[in-house]
Amino acid sequence: MIPRTPEGEWLRRCCRKDYSEYVKLANPGFYMTHFHKYLCDKIQEFLETPTDNPMDILLLSVPPRHGKSFTVTETLPSWYLGKHPDGNVIIASYEGTFAESFSRRNRDKFNNYACEVFDVKPNDKVQGVALWEVAEECGGGRCRAAGLKGGITGFGADLFIIDDPIKNKESADSETVLAKIHDEMGPSVQSRIHPGGKLIVIQTRWVENDVVGYIQKNWSEFIWETINLPCECEDPDTDPLGRKLGDSLMGAHLGDMDLPQRIRNDNEWLRKKKILVMAGDGERTWNALYQGHPSAQQGNLFKSTWWQLYSRSQVKFTDFEYTCLSVDATFKKTETSDMVAIELWGLAQNHAYLYKLVNKRMGFVETVEYIKKICKDFPTIDQLLIEDKANGSAIIDTLRYTQDIPSIVPVQPLGGKYSRAQAVSPFVATFACHIPNDFTAEEAKDIEWAGPAKMSPEQMFIVQHSTFPFAQHDDMVDACSQALARIVKLITGEEVAPKKKYVRFTKWYKDMWDDFYSLNELDQEKFIQQYGAPLEWQDYA
Repeated sequence: MIPRTPEGEWLRRCCRKDYSEYVKLANPGFYMTHFHKYLCDKIQEFLETPTDNPMDILLLSVPPRHGKSFTVTETLPSWYLGKHPDGNVIIASYEGTFAESFSRRNRDKFNNYACEVFDVKPNDKVQGVALWEVAEECGGGRCRAAGLKGGITGFGADLFIIDDPIKNKESADSETVLAKIHDEMGPSVQSRIHPGGKLIVIQTRWVENDVVGYIQKNWSEFIWETINLPCECEDPDTDPLGRKLGDSLMGAHLGDMDLPQRIRNDNEWLRKKKILVMAGDGERTWNALYQGHPSAQQGNLFKSTWWQLYSRSQVKFTDFEYTCLSVDATFKKTETSDMVAIELWGLAQNHAYLYKLVNKRMGFVETVEYIKKICKDFPTIDQLLIEDKANGSAIIDTLRYTQDIPSIVPVQPLGGKYSRAQAVSPFVATFACHIPNDFTAEEAKDIEWAGPAKMSPEQMFIVQHSTFPFAQHDDMVDACSQALARIVKLITGEEVAPKKKYVRFTKWYKDMWDDFYSLNELDQEKFIQQYGAPLEWQDYA
């Protein structure tokens, strides 16, 4: 009980105004370090910043056993509903029982502390762990807890907290688990948040394509801030706590004197803990759990050894029996959005050859201009493949009546990205797909890489495929799957190759016609490449 004294009233006012003061009150014995104070202040600033957005998002990555649950998930909803007794809060985690444990602690803190601080009352009739409410006469706000994978229906939220949406490393490495969580981000998360609502995501980042990666890719314009506080300081110039290189998140170097044993995560602890984790679990666990750096695990659809390297000086573009320009488009030109992938592929003797590659962030106009330029540089391209959906449909409408553009094939996607990649994986496994290893310096400028490592263009292409679907970006995979699906159909005879497009016509004499008709179909194409198509065909070209 807070005494009804001047000191008690001062404490109530402090807790109403300052979230960190409420955290100390609602968690008896909790040691408020410099790190915890920073975290509390950031969260309060996020909640109190007005917005006209459909939602604002705060992304948090904090090492385990550093009190992040005390400062956020186990305490924040109780303070929020005390301050906004008519509000709605949703707590979600990888499964319902885990989320309900957070809800139970908030319910108890609301009843024991928030009611006194904010002069509100609980609804005694609704006091479960999955759902508890504020008394109707005080506002009728409520807190709902559920598992993210189970879906959250029937409830809206002014504040939505996702804490540990992925259970462990094994779940993070599961394509099925990731796909299920991604599927729930729209119907179970975004659709639940009231206009101007706040979404906080706290996550251990095992892989790039996790919930944080999904948000950075699809909802980047609504991210208020991304905060990653590594256990070991990596960059003193950008560290929000003012740490030196190698410093821990807590300790005397930050003014945290006489830390309790259970949270004595100081520099000495850090040195020993890193050795222990690296020796027992490896670098990936240290980077993910303690430094907040996800890694792109190897997928099982495209092995790096399946791709064959070749030189374009040895394989001419005119040697191909069929060529297509495959486009995977997005027009969100932001740092975290997907890139536009444009790939030129050729087919020769049942082998597929990537001939040109563009992979960079572009707007609509720039994307269209790149397509036009490639079609001008390679006027004999047989088909232009574009997914007839969203951004792709806009390109199709723009280029449909443009001169010197090859036949446009609006591709109707069947299934998701994974299933489309899975369909062409067996073809790649036959070692029949070839990637050029002679990209010029000028071409390399058109191939951007989101990761920190410096790679050659062919390495970027292969790595993105070998880490699919765990990597953050998959644009080259999408464009490749689209092109190879068409090529495989031509090889198997499921579809007939389009009529060749000729750009050079010459006068043929009788002996040339005789030679032409004595050749098989493949040699006839080579004959035309060497001498040009007959003038008689020009009207039908």
